[in-house]
Amino acid sequence: MDAKTFFRELKRRNVYKVAAAYAVIAWLVVEAVSLLLFGHEEQTSAVRALVVILAVGFALALYISWAFETTPEGMKRTQNVPTDAVLPSWSPRKFAAFIIVVAALAASLLAFDLVRSRSKPASPPPTAAP
Repeated sequence: MDAKTFFRELKRRNVYKVAAAYAVIAWLVVEAVSLLLFGHEEQTSAVRALVVILAVGFALALYISWAFETTPEGMKRTQNVPTDAVLPSWSPRKFAAFIIVVAALAASLLAFDLVRSRSKPASPPPTAAP
């Protein structure tokens, strides 16, 4: 299989769409979790573990989008679905709107986190007990 055929097949199987949607939703989840755990000692390790889990899930989602098709009858192996079959899918406009809205939510959470961390007053230095 040459590169042109491979990339055409990625597009036909919606692997690009799955990758874009997963990446943007994962970013939103990481931002939300980091905001929820703000100030906790375990924030760094929890967010790091979440990123690892999401990375493994990303690989799994790409594999599933490559190997399976969603049909009106349910999930079927791609090789069992004719290449000319009409499958349900989102319109490009709806998909773009979804990605933009989720990315805007994630960016707003990131901006909120940055503003909140800069406006947090510095804690006073510890004093010795008399």
